[in-house]
Amino acid sequence: MNITNDSVTEYINGFYRPLDDFMQTLRIQAEEDSIPIILKETESFLGFLIRSEAPLKILEIGTATGYSAIFFAKLGADVFTVEIDENMAETARYNVSDAGLEDKVTVFTGDGEKVILETLIKERPFDMIFIDAAKSHYERFLEAALSVCRNGSLIISDNVLLKGTTASDEFCKTRRFRTNIKRMRGYLDHLSEREDLDTVILSCGDGLALSRYKK
Repeated sequence: MNITNDSVTEYINGFYRPLDDFMQTLRIQAEEDSIPIILKETESFLGFLIRSEAPLKILEIGTATGYSAIFFAKLGADVFTVEIDENMAETARYNVSDAGLEDKVTVFTGDGEKVILETLIKERPFDMIFIDAAKSHYERFLEAALSVCRNGSLIISDNVLLKGTTASDEFCKTRRFRTNIKRMRGYLDHLSEREDLDTVILSCGDGLALSRYKK
């Protein structure tokens, strides 16, 4: 289910163009394997944003197969990405190597918070943070990420509307995800209430929260 009308989403995605043949193949493969990657609408927006902001160094929490990390690197950034699943991390490293971007993308295996505080703290500051991992842990990922931000760093949280369920219980068809929904609502409240963050929430894709850090 899309957040907006399905016909509107289909129309918008009609304007989507993959960055190149490699990215198109990687997207098709991920979709065939039912591996979640950034939605087409989200990719288009992030591409525009990165071209405008020109971040030199990006931290990503939640690598999956490396699709978004490779996308960011192809747009010029050095990317440090963290994936908790060892098998997924290995797949991401393979895809990064296949893309010829081993000098631009570094894949770490482990919990996002732990890797940031124990390892990536030495790589600070990051110009942009992309959070796209376990949804119920966004708040602790944010707290860790802020420790490696500079004044003006951009923090992007993906999938914050959880197919509309964050906004309304009417979209929730099962009790299975109630904890995730409750925590995401708390996370968005937390973002909006922090005085050191300037935050806007968008319905792009499955929902994006954009926060500017005011250190």
